Amino acid sequence: MLEELIPYIRPPEKLIADLPVIGPLKLQVFGPLVALGVILGYHRCLNYAKKKNVDEFIVRDLMFWVLVTGFVISHWVSVLFYFPEDVAANPLVLIMIWNGLSSVGGFFGATVGFAWYLRKQKQPYLVYLDMMTYGMLVGFTMGRLGCSLVHDHPGSVVDASHMLAVGPWPDGQFRFDLGLLEFAFLVPLTLYFHFVFNWMKARPGLLCGLVLMLYSPYRFLLDGMRQSDARYLGLTPAHYATMILFAAGIYLVFIRKPNPEDFVWAKDSDRIAGEQAAKAAKVEQAAEKST
Repeated sequence: MLEELIPYIRPPEKLIADLPVIGPLKLQVFGPLVALGVILGYHRCLNYAKKKNVDEFIVRDLMFWVLVTGFVISHWVSVLFYFPEDVAANPLVLIMIWNGLSSVGGFFGATVGFAWYLRKQKQPYLVYLDMMTYGMLVGFTMGRLGCSLVHDHPGSVVDASHMLAVGPWPDGQFRFDLGLLEFAFLVPLTLYFHFVFNWMKARPGLLCGLVLMLYSPYRFLLDGMRQSDARYLGLTPAHYATMILFAAGIYLVFIRKPNPEDFVWAKDSDRIAGEQAAKAAKVEQAAEKST
């Protein structure tokens, strides 16, 4: 019998400060892992952009706006849809970005910043969508590792003999740890798209579409195991979101056809050539003035 194969271990945490109104600020393993995920994902996006000859300056600005809108709206979705009672008790929780994040809210928030910035820059979406998906896989995997360590996504109660049972939890029960199950799924998914899938030759939008098609059904299944989240017509907000994401994946992979505009993104080589030409022109003008 595989009893207590995966023990419930809570990493230590340190109280940094107990602020008026805001409350306690704690240093937990989750925060550093999320920060590490952001850094690694950011650099993987830059690696993708460099190999695809995408303008690095646009990429850096895009990632800034995606991170800002992604984290802010992720937090709002978490507290408004999953824990509305916390907002009613203390409306200031809306500005405590560190206090609760929703992955599907993060996807939605990132999409808002993504679409706004690229529309402003008059850039095609798909190559940047693939780039962000490529980097996000790494960052999201690190975030789910943090979730699995702090056990903030308790799942269904199971028998202690189940090979995926985690426990005992503080209530004495054995459960699925949904953060751990999602992390275990994301690791091979990330490794495949980074080291096996030929994304250099794939048409724009294909990488993102495949990731959405693979991830969405698994996440839908996991959300069916949630015990404490608010439900609407029997489903969690993530259930509805993953259905939309799956439909988007179907569209990108099977329905949408490539068009020439998909390949007309700002090239890094053009930017560098322009900078070099401008620099040469300044040198020439300075030389003419000195003669």
